[in-house]
Amino acid sequence: MFVLGIESSCDETAVSLVERGKRDRIIDEKIKSQIPLHKKYGGIVPEIASRSHLEVIDNLTYDLLQDADKTINDIGLIAVTQGPGLIGSLLIGLAFAKGLSFSNNIPLVGVDHIHAHIESPFITNMNSIEYPLVALVVSGGHTSIFYLRSKFDITLFASTRDDAVGEVMDKVSKFMGLGYPGGPVLDRLYEKGDKNRYNFTFPRMSDGSDDFSFSGYKAAVLRTYRSGSIKNESDDFYGLISSFLNSVTDYLILKLDDAVKRYDPKSIIVAGGVSRNSLLRKKLSGSFGPKNIDVFFPADKYCTDNASMVGWLGYELFSFYPENNYFDKKINSYSRSRFIT
Repeated sequence: MFVLGIESSCDETAVSLVERGKRDRIIDEKIKSQIPLHKKYGGIVPEIASRSHLEVIDNLTYDLLQDADKTINDIGLIAVTQGPGLIGSLLIGLAFAKGLSFSNNIPLVGVDHIHAHIESPFITNMNSIEYPLVALVVSGGHTSIFYLRSKFDITLFASTRDDAVGEVMDKVSKFMGLGYPGGPVLDRLYEKGDKNRYNFTFPRMSDGSDDFSFSGYKAAVLRTYRSGSIKNESDDFYGLISSFLNSVTDYLILKLDDAVKRYDPKSIIVAGGVSRNSLLRKKLSGSFGPKNIDVFFPADKYCTDNASMVGWLGYELFSFYPENNYFDKKINSYSRSRFIT
């Protein structure tokens, strides 16, 4: 079966042609990045994002099918991101997918964006990852840990109470005048500093919750940067960046370890845009903890928002729930996001 995946949850317009069934592969993907549009604002402007999706999504899909020597009649299933994300951006992708589905009588499935990130490592490791598993999803919009007894039996262990980890990186980078997106910029500067130069305290929830909080990190970095009159490219500057990234990474691993101790999984997945961070990958590479649990990351091109993970999971949803027009309501309740139909 050929699956058309459509992703428009935030600032990437992406369409992908996925083959599942007898062969499991990504045939091709087209992505239109909006970074140049938002860079001058230091962050994503929702109105600009949705307008850009509207302007490119049809031509992007046409080019995808043409380059793959396929037509819409070859498509057996359409999978589209249903949320969470920016409402205006999501509606563009949903409306486009529903129009294609209705006019060409093609089954349609709605895919949860976070669930798709969890699925992304399966694209290159589908025969190696075992259930039950624990999944850490880290990106500019999400920081959550899930326990999966099976692909569609999902429990939320922890989520962020305020900023996502990638969002904090973007804001720190913007404040220091380093540009957007901030995660890759800070990652490149990490090795230049002393990770022990500044001390950061791990956040603790007053109610004893397992949830994350990153707003304190943001405030502490900016306060230190201001009060110390730190100059860019100084030893203090690089030390502050290194200390911040080292503490945040250790905090993520601490919470992941808590989930592993509670659930005793066979595999661990780390996914989302921040899963490309070199420090996080280095500390989690190989096995995890005394039980030597294997840790799986997506391939680099599937870490950030993409339509391949949407198409890949869409096929699994359609196979598990064979009725047409199935929307993945369940994980939305766990990720505390709005369900859109």
